[in-house]
Amino acid sequence: MTVVFGGTFDPVHIGHLHAANVAADILDASILMVLSARPVHREAPVASVEDRWRMLKAACANVERLVPSDIELERKGPSYAIETLVSLNASHHDPVIWVLGADAFDSVHSWYRFDEFVTRCSFLVFTRAGSSSNQLPSGFKKVNELSVLTGSSGVVYFGNQVMKQISATKLRQDMAQGCADENLFPSGVWEYARRRGLYLT
Repeated sequence: MTVVFGGTFDPVHIGHLHAANVAADILDASILMVLSARPVHREAPVASVEDRWRMLKAACANVERLVPSDIELERKGPSYAIETLVSLNASHHDPVIWVLGADAFDSVHSWYRFDEFVTRCSFLVFTRAGSSSNQLPSGFKKVNELSVLTGSSGVVYFGNQVMKQISATKLRQDMAQGCADENLFPSGVWEYARRRGLYLT
C-alpha cells in the first residue's frame, strides 16, 4: 500500500510528525509526506515552496518511515490532490491511503474532482475530542477493521489515537513576536527558519 500524509507544512511541526508516525505504526508502513506546493483550498502559504520543502526534508531526515515527497513540486500550476492520486496509482499499482485530520476531512468533499477519489483511495482519519467528523463523503463507507482499509478503495477508517493540537498559524504568530517554543519544531526546522528569517513579519 501507499500511504500519503499531505500538507502545506508552513511550517512543519511536531504535530505533523506525531500524526504521521502514528499512521506509520498502526499501518506498519512508510508514509509519503507530500508537500502541497501551491494549495487551492486555503490561503497561500507564507513561506516559499522552496523553504517549506527544505524544512520538510529536515524534519524527516532522522525519521526512518517518513519519506518527504516532492511529487507536487514537480508539477506546474495549482496542487490538486486528485492529480497526485492519479500519479501514485499509475506508479505504485497498489491501494492508496490518505491520512487526514478531522478538520481537513470535514471539507474533503469540496476537493477538486472529488468524485474520482472513491475509486482511487481510502482515508485514515484522526479525530479529536469533541469532533463530529462522522459524516461520510458520497460513495465512501466506514469500516472498523484496518485490514479492510489497507486492501481496498472507497472506505474510511476513523482512528481514536490522541493527536497533538498544534496550530501552524499560532506558531507563525509566535515567531513574529519572538516567543515561539522551539520544542514544537522538529530537529533542524527551528534552526532553518531562524537562519532564513522566516515568519518574522
